[in-house]
Amino acid sequence: MNTMYNIALLDDHQVVLESFSNLLATSDRFRVVGMANNRQSLEGILEQNLSDGSAVDVLITDLIMPTLNGADLIGPLKAQYPNLAVLVLSGSDDSVLVRRVMQAGANGYVTKTADKAELFDAILAVAAGRRYMDSRVLAMDEPATAAFADHMLTERESQIASLILNELSSNQIAEKLFISFNTVETHRKRIYQKLGVTTSLGLMKASLSRKLFK
Repeated sequence: MNTMYNIALLDDHQVVLESFSNLLATSDRFRVVGMANNRQSLEGILEQNLSDGSAVDVLITDLIMPTLNGADLIGPLKAQYPNLAVLVLSGSDDSVLVRRVMQAGANGYVTKTADKAELFDAILAVAAGRRYMDSRVLAMDEPATAAFADHMLTERESQIASLILNELSSNQIAEKLFISFNTVETHRKRIYQKLGVTTSLGLMKASLSRKLFK
């Protein structure tokens, strides 16, 4: 039986809170135990669930709000609730801002353009104690990634293909992208299948013959 995780939501827009609550309700892995639009309300939710013996596993929070800076909130929250995983859901893909958030102690970062599958993957990753980074943010530092965009590979697969061609091992890729080794291997298998190759050398030949690099 799969573990169900308790989720708390923090955003200054009620419609956003309700939308994400409804989205998470479509999965049997998540239970939304509280929604807050300010720090005081959030802390009340965290304390109440802790005292009830059903501590919040993952906080999904916006980053930039009129009366609250999510980046400034992360450190104190992690200090007070060390078992709480914090997943930032933001409209910004600014790599400098993302680094600041991760350094503050966030467990993951997802942009609001992420689809349902990626959002759920991110929640499950941080709930399991792993770190997660949106592929769109990481792509900002990987110019070669865009070269694969029009050639049947997904954005994440394109990113991993570029890292393979840069001679990173699966372990190194997993560490760089904040995903598991097995996830990298799964992506590698799909990349090879889609391009009709079986090795990294074959991937290199395919990238040259199909002019994947511009």
